[in-house]
Parts: sequence; C-alpha cells; structure tokens
Amino acid sequence: MSTAPEPTVTPSLAALSRAVDELCALPKEQMGASRKKHLRALEGAFQRAVNGFGLTPDAYDDLASLLAPDSVAEFLRLAARGLIRGDGKTEPESDAQIRARIRAMEIVAEHTRTPFMRPEMPPAPQPAPVVPPVTRALLLEHFKGQVERSISEPFRVRFLAMYGVVLDTAASSGTLAGQHVAHLARDLSTLRLQRPRGGRQTTEPPVEEWELSPATRDALAAYLPLRDQLTKPLEHPVKHLWVSLEHNNRRLPDGDVVQDPPGLPLRPRGVQRVFARAAQVLNEEMEKLLAERNAPQVGTAVPEWTPMPTRLEPLRRAVEDELRQREEEQGGVHQVIVLRGRTS
Repeated sequence: MSTAPEPTVTPSLAALSRAVDELCALPKEQMGASRKKHLRALEGAFQRAVNGFGLTPDAYDDLASLLAPDSVAEFLRLAARGLIRGDGKTEPESDAQIRARIRAMEIVAEHTRTPFMRPEMPPAPQPAPVVPPVTRALLLEHFKGQVERSISEPFRVRFLAMYGVVLDTAASSGTLAGQHVAHLARDLSTLRLQRPRGGRQTTEPPVEEWELSPATRDALAAYLPLRDQLTKPLEHPVKHLWVSLEHNNRRLPDGDVVQDPPGLPLRPRGVQRVFARAAQVLNEEMEKLLAERNAPQVGTAVPEWTPMPTRLEPLRRAVEDELRQREEEQGGVHQVIVLRGRTS
C-alpha cells in the first residue's frame, strides 16, 4: 500500500485546472491539439512545482498569485533545472519547452482575464533553411513552359508532382512510397496520407488529409496520365501513386537477377534516388537558363535562384518546421484534417 502523500489541491491550482478544462473543451478550430497538450503539461508542471517546491508563499491563494511575476520566475527556474518535468526525466527543459510553458500561461491568463506580465522569452531558433517561394515558382513556371511545348521528360513530370506533395505535406520517402492513387481526391484538391510508425510507436498513426496547392494539383494532373500508361501493361493492378519509369534489375536471394518492368511501386530508397536525380538535373538546367537570362517562361526580370537540395530528408524537415511555425502563429490550429482509422 502506497504511503505517498496526496497532492495538495490549492485554490490557485483548482482555478488553473478549471481554466485548462474549459480551454481543452473548445473545438479544434478554436484551440488546436498541440495547444491543448501544452496546457495540460502546464497544469501538471504547476502541480508538481507547488506540491514539491512551494513556489512563493502566496502562490497558493488564487490564479492571479500563481501567475504573478515572482511565482512565474520561480516556476521557470525550476523548469530550467528539469525539476518539474512530467516524463520522469531530469534534463533541463529546452528553450522550446520554456517558450511553450510561457505561451500556455498567456492563454490561461487571457481566458480568465487574469493579469499576467509575460517574462522574457528564450530566443527562438533560426528557421530551418527551406526552398524559398521564388525557387519553387521558377521551377513550376519552367515546368509549365515545358508541358505547353510538349518537351517535358517523364522523370521531370513525376518528380515535380512528388516535389509539390513534399512541400505541401512534409512527406518522407516512406510516406511517399506508401501513397495510393485512391488517397487523392477526384479533383486533386486533397491528399490523404499515413506516416510510417515511429520506432517506439505502438499504435497506428492517424490518417491525415492535406489540402494541395494549385501548383501541386497541376503537377499531379500531368503525372497521372503518365502513370496510367506505365501501369496499364502490367498483369496486376497497381494501387501505389508513385511508380517506376524504366526497367530495373533486381537481384534475388539466390543470386539470380531479374528485370522488373516499368510501372511498379517505388520503395522508399527508390523515392530518394528519384529525388536526387531529378533535383540535380533541374538545378543544372535552371542555372543554365538563369545564366543566359533568356528563359521566356519566367519573364525578363529573373529573381535570384537558390538550388534545391538533392536529398529529400533535409527539405522534408525544413518544410515540417515551417508548417509547425505556421501552426504556432495560428494558435495551434492544425492546417490538416486528422482522420481516425487506416488508409484504404
């Protein structure tokens, strides 16, 4: 039988819990899932701080005293030392975690109309390098010009559709390899995807539905007829969205080599090779066009060109950071519909 003392529920903690309950009951359009998670984490951290360390003498009285400057300063000092974490770890909380704590306090204070003097925020990290909009615009304008003149090669058509999906959804090579044509809306306005299960993740990841940009829709509209041509001759139907363009040699366990036909599903490593090859070729072509300064499809005033990375993962992470920052700016409201269940 446990002899651990029951945690004390002070008036200030009770008021905090009521406020967090009310905020977490709001629909996701008003309060996103990540914000709710931060609010619950703040509630638990304040409970551990008050019961384990006391904070300041008047932090027990009401919510205003709990969020008073001296109490908050002591709370953040404990957090910075890793003393009020809820995950059993003892490492100091990161700057990002401290910023999340402070933002959660602001939300509680605003909701309850409690005076709150925001402490100094830890400096935000520099944004991860991401392919700038002008680079993407140049690529897509160049692609449209090629399509209009019917000179676009199949690997460029496939790559630019894949590239657009990555920029819209931060999909990894594993996610791309798992996508089916049926996951696309009929009008190509949205795409459902299910990210691969993480190393320690025991439950099936949720199915997400992302809105696709007009440029990505155009790229997919050009790619899908090509895909149909590649998969039609095959004996069995192919569900996967991304398929091979050429014959591929595959070595069997017994050492024999067989030749696979075009139109078969790409695996994650195949997606990575596609990205590396196409990005390198497009970079070289765009550099040549910009050097000549006579590319009619991008106009006479040519913006500065930034080459895209030839590896998918750095770009995916940069896009993921950009999407996360956008979510934070919009109050934690996801820019994606999260669907329960499995992909079809």
